[in-house]
Amino acid sequence: MPEMTITPLTPAIGAEISGIDLSQPVDSATREKLSLALAEHLALVFHDQSLTPDQYLGAAEIFGPPMRQHYSQHHMPGYPDIGLVWHRNGQQPAERWHTDHTNRERPPAATILYGVEIPSKGGGTSVATMRAAYAALPEAEQRRLEAMRTVNSLDTGKNDTLAEDWEKYSKPIVHPIVRTHPVHGSRAVFFHITKTLHIDGMSPEASRTYLSDLIDRMIRPEIVYTHNWRKGDVLVIDDRATMHRAHGDYDRSESRVLWRIIVEGDRPRLV
Repeated sequence: MPEMTITPLTPAIGAEISGIDLSQPVDSATREKLSLALAEHLALVFHDQSLTPDQYLGAAEIFGPPMRQHYSQHHMPGYPDIGLVWHRNGQQPAERWHTDHTNRERPPAATILYGVEIPSKGGGTSVATMRAAYAALPEAEQRRLEAMRTVNSLDTGKNDTLAEDWEKYSKPIVHPIVRTHPVHGSRAVFFHITKTLHIDGMSPEASRTYLSDLIDRMIRPEIVYTHNWRKGDVLVIDDRATMHRAHGDYDRSESRVLWRIIVEGDRPRLV
């Protein structure tokens, strides 16, 4: 097997990993290097992968144990830890900036996407480093955010949640808006605007207005990596210090099919 190499994709975020076949087991030293690379670069790209569902699950475990996703109607038949991201399932591209599953007590450490069917043009995925976003804020606003907490549940305004998923995953969960990365030790802004019922001590309307404005001010082109998909790509996103969004700018007569696994993380905390 060729030696693994890590090549940064932008000065702020993203790295391409070569020399790794994710269909094969990796040793503990390589697993540790990949974990550290994810914490440092926040988005990892592996090209030219060919994976069965079982191999994909094995590859995901490099970054942590898979956790069950809500919206179980989109689970892969026979593989409930793999979600199907496919507009022909009735899903709309998640075009708003977000980080996944903040309605869980232990939100994901990472979201892992595998490109199975890719449109001829468009349909990319953008990832922003919320570590750099936090660092660029005025110190007074950093301090203000560090004192804030969000109350999270399943997405507000969505009507496609199954009753069983609502029962399991809608219990309100409180998280800090600024969290410390458990591996890297740095701080990042952390919230999902449509899973935030409100900021503790603020009304839902004031909370949404503030968080929407905050996203608009924080996310600038220089802190974003946009992944233009090729079939066989695997994109690993560090949910502990990023936000991401899908681009719906593709011909809907074509298929854009991604397999998604999320792996369990730790309880967010500000150290």
